[in-house]
Amino acid sequence: MKYLILTLSLSLSAWAGETGYASWYGHENKISSKGKVLQHYTYPALAHKSLPIGTKVLIVNQKNNRSVVAVVEDRGPYKKGRIADLNYIAAKNIGMLSDGVVKVKLERL
Repeated sequence: MKYLILTLSLSLSAWAGETGYASWYGHENKISSKGKVLQHYTYPALAHKSLPIGTKVLIVNQKNNRSVVAVVEDRGPYKKGRIADLNYIAAKNIGMLSDGVVKVKLERL
């Protein structure tokens, strides 16, 4: 068990980032996978499949180079080909509301 935890810790700390497609969602009273009510209009947040909840991530829109720092608050996305789901305020900050889905680069801070 100690070996498994050490291996997982090393792999997460070595995560250099990823590039792929992100979408956004804006359901105000959605409950996260951790049972917390998501606040889509308060602060930038995102859903990611593997980064720990609470991790700060720099999100860069590859179309216009706008960026925002967001916190992992939920799990997902579950749509094939996507690496993140952003809340409304994060999507607005990087200028992707009208596009819906854009190519982004994620960097763990």
